Amino acid sequence: MKEKKQYCGLDLLKFVMALLVAARHMIQVFYPAESRWRLVIGSWLSNLAVPIFFIIAGFLLFRKIPDSRRCKDADAGYSCSGNKAGGWSVVWRYAWRIVKLYLIWCVIYWPIDIYNWYHGTATIAETVKAYIHSFFVSSTIAQLWYLPALALACLIVWTGYRVGLKIWMLLILTGALFVFGCICDNWYFTQQAPMKIQEFVWWYAPKFVTMRNGLFYGSFYLALGLWFSRKTWRMPLLLALAGSLVSLALMYKEVSTCFNTNMVFSAAPAAFFLTELFMRAEGGYSRFFVTLRKMSEWVYFSHFYFFYFFSWTVKWNPLPLTEKNIALCVLVPMILFAWIVSVLSERERFSWLGKLI
Repeated sequence: MKEKKQYCGLDLLKFVMALLVAARHMIQVFYPAESRWRLVIGSWLSNLAVPIFFIIAGFLLFRKIPDSRRCKDADAGYSCSGNKAGGWSVVWRYAWRIVKLYLIWCVIYWPIDIYNWYHGTATIAETVKAYIHSFFVSSTIAQLWYLPALALACLIVWTGYRVGLKIWMLLILTGALFVFGCICDNWYFTQQAPMKIQEFVWWYAPKFVTMRNGLFYGSFYLALGLWFSRKTWRMPLLLALAGSLVSLALMYKEVSTCFNTNMVFSAAPAAFFLTELFMRAEGGYSRFFVTLRKMSEWVYFSHFYFFYFFSWTVKWNPLPLTEKNIALCVLVPMILFAWIVSVLSERERFSWLGKLI
């Protein structure tokens, strides 16, 4: 039996990025406005996470689908047993699985939602209306927006690819959407844009809340994931490393000048080079990296619960509420929890936990 290929570097990269997302939200909730970590983590490094998630998700998904355009090439490394219908089946099953995860985690977060409703000032009608609106156009908890965005982006990219668009065409089209989204997402750019774009933002924002969705954000990075899944060459190590460092420097300059906190132009080359760099680490099956992969999912989905647990128990916490101690009290239990449930999910008795990520 052929050993399944494993991308250990991507598993490690995903875990680090999941921690950055959790740290970003923790800083936004608990750290003072003047904290330097709001720039370093909140605006800079954490904005690499979701682009990398999209790229890796696209890469792994589209690797499962034979490339019919190169199907006769036995050296390409692709199975030729599939067809267009088979590709659609894979994509639809994947998208539906992502939607189910979104529904499950919305339910898991109901206790938090109810707690916030109870302590809010809005009427029941206003609360229900706001919840339904958030559910359909963004998400009910900050990090969950990624799931519907991922499902939609998969369908957009695969539709374009199957109707005959070449990958470079998809990258240009979705890249244009990404650039437009970046301009509209940050007032630093919007106020310098033509009045028609500003009027579009005024119309769009109340209805759809954010440009960070499957159309303006996810589709470009999913197209990059498709490109990664189809290319057969590998970037030289030094070029990937240099590209990562230069892109990260440009990204820091951009966020410190333009104050983007959601969509960052230079996150695109940074995510590209980092994915290329970490993709070099691959090998056979390793339980450690399987567990690490699961932990990244648990960290990403569950971390808001640990913010509330910390808030609810803070009056009994003997530690001074410094930035360092807040990070320890939130992140350490979160990582420990992610490890425990990841290990438990590998046992038959608790295999149902695997359906939650």
